[in-house]
Amino acid sequence: METKQKKCAHCAKRAQEDEKVEEFNLAILLALVPLMVFTFFGQLGLF
Repeated sequence: METKQKKCAHCAKRAQEDEKVEEFNLAILLALVPLMVFTFFGQLGLF
């Protein structure tokens, strides 16, 4: 939880950059999930 207090310019910029990095990492993870699923089921012989 974040409290509603004033942040310095550096902290606000850092928070915005962290959000962008987190969003990018989530996009990479979601892009790799189908590959992992196909590989897993392929190894089990289900495909």
